[in-house]
Amino acid sequence: MKEAPPDAKQAPGAAHAPASNEANEASEIATAGKEYIDLILEISPERATELGLHRRDTELDDRSASGFAHALEREQKLLDSLAQRFPNLPKSPSSRTELAMLKGALEVDIRLKRKRRPLETEPDLYASPLNAIFLMTARDYAPAAQRAKNVLQRLDKIPGVIEAAKKNLKRPPRIWTEIGIDRARAADAFLAAQRDFLEKSLPAEHARIAAALRTASEAYRDYASFLQTQVLPRSDGQFAAGRELFAYLLAHDCFLSESPDELYAMGERLVSEIDGQLSEVARHIDPKAKGWPEVVARLKSNHPRAAELVDSYRNEVSRARKFLIEKGAVEFPPGEELDVIETPSFLRTTITAAYDQPPPFDPVTKGFFFVTPIDQARSKLEQEQMLREHDHGDQVDTAVHEAYPGHHVQLSFARRHPSLIRKVLGPSIFAEGWALYAEELMAELGYYTDEERLFQLEWALVRAARILIDVGIHVRGMSFDDAVSILTDKVRLERPLALSEVKRYTQSPTQPLSYMVGRQMIMKLRERCKARDGAGFTLKRFHSDVLARGTVAPSLLMKEMLGD
Repeated sequence: MKEAPPDAKQAPGAAHAPASNEANEASEIATAGKEYIDLILEISPERATELGLHRRDTELDDRSASGFAHALEREQKLLDSLAQRFPNLPKSPSSRTELAMLKGALEVDIRLKRKRRPLETEPDLYASPLNAIFLMTARDYAPAAQRAKNVLQRLDKIPGVIEAAKKNLKRPPRIWTEIGIDRARAADAFLAAQRDFLEKSLPAEHARIAAALRTASEAYRDYASFLQTQVLPRSDGQFAAGRELFAYLLAHDCFLSESPDELYAMGERLVSEIDGQLSEVARHIDPKAKGWPEVVARLKSNHPRAAELVDSYRNEVSRARKFLIEKGAVEFPPGEELDVIETPSFLRTTITAAYDQPPPFDPVTKGFFFVTPIDQARSKLEQEQMLREHDHGDQVDTAVHEAYPGHHVQLSFARRHPSLIRKVLGPSIFAEGWALYAEELMAELGYYTDEERLFQLEWALVRAARILIDVGIHVRGMSFDDAVSILTDKVRLERPLALSEVKRYTQSPTQPLSYMVGRQMIMKLRERCKARDGAGFTLKRFHSDVLARGTVAPSLLMKEMLGD
């Protein structure tokens, strides 16, 4: 099994001589990257598992108040050491990028922990061990028996996680408590699904496995009851980040210079522009229709049956990949693999279809494309509403966004970058911006039929509306219900999906706007590179240059590639 990079030889707070040249700067930044990896291993073994660092796979994050304070102190210590080591900007453009990324990641995490107090306000934080367990059973990075033994040790620690939740949780936002209840209730089905892997991997330990799964399931059932009866009645906290924190995230996480109000104005402009494009395509499909919503509503009935859903997505993923090979506009990194599978049960509350990337330090390069199956316990009407969000046009667009040439291609490139900092950090404004750019690229290449283009534009409208909702709910006082209404009335999403979308937006300020803002910035970068290269410009060369640099905020890419 491949393991983590070698430990740093110098502690985060140790004194360093000032960097005197580019080689020394690069070495110092590489050392800081190793220290950051060590810090992750120390304070968040669950995140380490997500990255493919498996040295502490038997442990869970310390969710006690003292553990939280220790993690915050350690992050601040590393951030302070960077200020001492790099009093001036590095000379090398790549070193400047990596230093900015590392400082930004630490600054943002510290600010969020201090402002939002996640142990007190985020009930679903105590369900996140399930994600680490899923990655250990789903990814073949080590012998199955070894992974199974580690899973059992983590399962044994789940009652302690729930006890910490009972001590820590205070007055969360009501919607966050409801999300936590849903995820706690989903734990039963998820844990039951792990039994087969565990018993096959450890055939002599069926009794031990049954006990561990039973204990963990009972803990989450107890947690769901605790949230429902004790936390929900006092859940009157506010989910809005507020203007100060939101602006801080724009500057230090997205590396944007625009204010929330400037981005809101951009969202208004793009909503109007894309709405016009939708109307034009709808007229091509049906000149007699009253507007694009009528055409979309009719075409949403073109969907597979519930039992065919995952296979239908597999077909669209395969078709998109084949088209890109024929066009030659985007390279594929060596060894990229992708499986289309059902979404793990504990993630289904907020996911309809999504990409789960291969950890950058795992030897296995396979990515997962999650598709949430239709819940057979819902009413027939609700099942039909969800199936209507998996219509043919939506599936085509989602396959492009999540797989080819979207997230899977981009993140498969990013994991190959030699820089530890670029391997572990990936701002949403590029990752999601690239995936949305990929959708528009496929339109430029002639991939979509009119029906497929209509739904691709509808989702572009969703992403433009996300700017309005993101800024609206976190800065401008927009209510949850008003945000849902934008998606149901203006964008015409079915209500169950709109509810799921806005739940997610409340938890992740600036992430929802990163899609469209990131797309616009990548388009701007492409135009500038085209002007610079003239007749020598090709899409393939541009894409290869951008993707080879890792997941880097577009504004930092502009500085690195163009010398801004």
